[in-house]
Amino acid sequence: MNMLWWIMAGLALLVAVSLGKRVRPNRTHLPGDFNFDGYKTREIVQRGVFDKTKWR
Repeated sequence: MNMLWWIMAGLALLVAVSLGKRVRPNRTHLPGDFNFDGYKTREIVQRGVFDKTKWR
């Protein structure tokens, strides 16, 4: 029983490692610069939420 447990644990580990490598997203950078302020403003306007982060 002990040897069977080690074999099953090893197979489970191999499956988990192989699936983990396939599921990872492609981590390429977006071309050009990303304008976070513009993105945030667009999202807030689309959702109709008041932006409380602006200090004026």
